[in-house]
Amino acid sequence: MSLYSCLAFIEHETALLYETLFEKAEDRSIGLLLNVILHETKGHEEIFKHLARLFDQTYPPAIPDCKTVLGTIFTDSVELTRGPKDGVEKGMPLSEAMRRLLDYEGSVGEEYATLLYSRLTACDQEDATVKKIIEYIAADEERHEEILKRAIEVASARKNC
Repeated sequence: MSLYSCLAFIEHETALLYETLFEKAEDRSIGLLLNVILHETKGHEEIFKHLARLFDQTYPPAIPDCKTVLGTIFTDSVELTRGPKDGVEKGMPLSEAMRRLLDYEGSVGEEYATLLYSRLTACDQEDATVKKIIEYIAADEERHEEILKRAIEVASARKNC
């Protein structure tokens, strides 16, 4: 099973999106907020890659394997991160991309956090350390939604995004 490798791939795609948003942010406060999420997401990617190595999983994973292991969470996550990234690269306003991402964080992101709490901890019940790390990542994902809401609030208040 390539579970950790697939999760690392999702985090990689998400980091690419946040990197694009961060680079396009003209407002310092918005840039700071996006940078927090970007660096935590890159950290999650590295942790999942490390777990993949520990469990003899190949990275990058075979996409069909990820679709089998994670189902629609995988395909939805990849699609919903690539869409706003491509949009911003083609001129979509940053505030619109952040709103789309918030919708993603609120729907797929919630499923993703639930998956982290349930499925992953179930897979590694015997390893308390892995369980604890997964709990930290799931909590981070929930906090990312709050940080993104704050960035949208700042953008709306300043109207220069």
